[in-house]
Amino acid sequence: MRRVLMVTLLLALAACSEAGPSSPVSPGASGASGVAVRTAGCGGSPSGDLVDVAAQIGSKGEADFAAAFAGARVGEEGVEVYRKPSAELDAWITATFATTCVLVHDARFSAAELAKRYQQVGEDNVYWSEQGVHVNSVSSDFVRGVVVVGTQEVDKARPLFAARYTGGPPVELVDEAPA
Repeated sequence: MRRVLMVTLLLALAACSEAGPSSPVSPGASGASGVAVRTAGCGGSPSGDLVDVAAQIGSKGEADFAAAFAGARVGEEGVEVYRKPSAELDAWITATFATTCVLVHDARFSAAELAKRYQQVGEDNVYWSEQGVHVNSVSSDFVRGVVVVGTQEVDKARPLFAARYTGGPPVELVDEAPA
């Protein structure tokens, strides 16, 4: 689970480092999830090492708030945290990072739930090959709460995946050639 979360965090951080001042890197900040909690440090320009803050929140979130924590990333305003509503996690964030801008967003699924679905898809690779669906990649997106599966057989896979993975995080199929 940590490997999936770290890969997702690193991808988000890489996207942030490639974005220029006019490139938004925070698509979920004003999306459907909205901002549930905003720390006092959000009044001015970002302060502190935001990558370190995101890493600290990620470590603590995975260790102590696994049922609620979905992920953390560096955004335009500060650190963005996605979690299922949790008064305890919110209280820890606002107390620990009061001087840093941390925006807390509601999430549909925790990182643990996403990792479980990710693992299910990965373990079903032989099954999918037998069905004529070649899975080329599997990743998770904690902002949107989906597991993303790359395959060139999207139309064939869509009803099969919908039937096999019911309840829990949804699987989004994308057209992707083998690496």
